[in-house]
Amino acid sequence: MITLNHALAGAAMLGALLVLPVTAQETHATVDIGLHDGVWQVAAEPATGPCSKRHEFKLSVEDGQISYGGLIPLAEASGSVNPLGVIEIQVVRGEETLAATGLVRGDTASGRWTSPVKNCTGSWVARKA
Repeated sequence: MITLNHALAGAAMLGALLVLPVTAQETHATVDIGLHDGVWQVAAEPATGPCSKRHEFKLSVEDGQISYGGLIPLAEASGSVNPLGVIEIQVVRGEETLAATGLVRGDTASGRWTSPVKNCTGSWVARKA
């Protein structure tokens, strides 16, 4: 028969197990926030829709925040990459908006993009410059 003390001890152990991974993950995120920092050379290739031109450009990552990294500001880029390498980006150029997601692995990254204004989709690859 389980006593109240056994039940409380079990609940305390379960609570410790649930809190420990979250705390460890938060500490890891703080340590690695700049893991993917630097300038990235990106190539975006269209796959569907009326978009037919391949685009190459640079993005900059600082403390996990993404911005346009070229010398001449052709577009505005914003987004983030988390310590696990998950990327979310939005690029705006005039009336066009492009949303992209992807994943970083080492010095390379890749993912998919969509342009709702032009009804296009495609893929992209990037390499740390």
